[in-house]
Amino acid sequence: MVYFQLIWDGLRKPMQQALEALVMERQIEGAATLPPFVQRLIDRGKLEGMREGKLEGVREGKLEGVREGKLEGKKETLLRLLARAGIVLAEDESARVQACSDIATLDRWIENVLGAKTATEVLS
Repeated sequence: MVYFQLIWDGLRKPMQQALEALVMERQIEGAATLPPFVQRLIDRGKLEGMREGKLEGVREGKLEGVREGKLEGKKETLLRLLARAGIVLAEDESARVQACSDIATLDRWIENVLGAKTATEVLS
C-alpha cells in the first residue's frame, strides 16, 4: 500500500488520470479487482479533480465579475461625462451604451466626449 501511494503521489495529474482510466476499464471488463486502498486513492483523486474544477470555476467567476464591474464603471463614467457636457442621449443611443460589452469601445466613447457637441459625435 505504501509503495502504491508513493508511486501515485509521484505521478502528474494526466498520468494519474490515465492510470485511473485504465483501472476503471479493467474493472468494467471484470479483469481486475482493486484492493480497497487503491480504490480510495482513485476516489480521492476524483474528489481532488472536482475541487480543482470548482476552484477554476470560482476563479473564472471572479474574473468575469471584475470585467463586468469595469464595464459598468465605464458606462457610468460615460453617462456622467455626457450629462456634464449637456449632451442628451436618445432612447436608442442610451440602449446602445447599455448594451455595449467592449471596454475599448467605451474608452473611445469616453474620449470622444471631450469636444463633442452631439451624441452622434460621441458614439461614432
